[in-house]
Amino acid sequence: MKIFLILSLFVNILSSSEMQKVYIEYEGDQRQYLFFVPENFNNLENIDLVVGLHGYNGTASGFESEVTGGFNKLANKYNFIALYPESLNFYDNDTLVNTFNDIIRPTTYEEISSICLSDSERYVYPKYPNCDRGRCGWAPCADDASFVKMLIDIFKRNYNIRNVYMIGNSSGGTFVNSYVCKYPESITSAISINAMSRSGFGCTPNEPVNFISYASLKDTSVPPIGGVSADGLFYETQEDLINSWVDKFKCKDKTSTTYKHYETFNENLFSDCLGGIKVISILNLDSDHMWPEAGYNKDNGISSYTNYGTCVTDIQNEFKIPKCYRTNDRWGSEFILKKLFEINNLN
Repeated sequence: MKIFLILSLFVNILSSSEMQKVYIEYEGDQRQYLFFVPENFNNLENIDLVVGLHGYNGTASGFESEVTGGFNKLANKYNFIALYPESLNFYDNDTLVNTFNDIIRPTTYEEISSICLSDSERYVYPKYPNCDRGRCGWAPCADDASFVKMLIDIFKRNYNIRNVYMIGNSSGGTFVNSYVCKYPESITSAISINAMSRSGFGCTPNEPVNFISYASLKDTSVPPIGGVSADGLFYETQEDLINSWVDKFKCKDKTSTTYKHYETFNENLFSDCLGGIKVISILNLDSDHMWPEAGYNKDNGISSYTNYGTCVTDIQNEFKIPKCYRTNDRWGSEFILKKLFEINNLN
């Protein structure tokens, strides 16, 4: 496999707090990713890497800016490098189609064609060019897991990386569920946000790795408690996802808590697992398909769905989609980040 860096990483000149964009050729496609080095970066010291993966029709810069409310600010606060891979994309008429391929195991046209309602009963997603994987297929055919693994390896070679954390939103979270199964040795802890595995494609890794599943009870886009999604797709449940991990790694202890910020969360912590890992399920009782509390309205005390993240900032101005404008702080971003850090340090 040949990999050509068009813009290379030059560690000695990247001490500024500007987000960088790198173009890279991978498996015949030109890809890109963004990354941010914190203001207090010192390459003589160990530093963590946090990988953030956007959802369907989202972008790398939209994830950093609008989904998470400016995730680079947290990179400065907690002194980590932030990496934002960009998925393959194309335009369906004037609509940018952007998502990662979450299917990592061999499958068939017939199997993928069976995991959604009939075409007349569902939303029919546009398919990537030269990639007809089945009637219900909507992701690219690219090996995105290997692509992201390659990016992580680049950063490990160029920086003194201590821990690698992974966060995925929506279809980016579905991708995270699959990535940890294929490359568990490459990361320390992972969290998927409002993302279940597609029906029949749930998995567990062969090596222990900390894992968190965050879901929202009122989510109709990726329902965590079963049933058909609003767009007619079939997903596995959060309970089945977590139980597969608990059974695989023989977790013996369970601690359940309920807590409230603006929204209410039920959390189950599974510990005393093989390899010393922890497995956590978090269910938001009040929210829809949203980043934690991103849909909460302080004026009326109601959480509802708001489309966000399908935008770009100036660093990705080649995309013909709206500019991001919801750049206020996200309480949920720090909440998620702390969960990732804490699960790695829990006794």
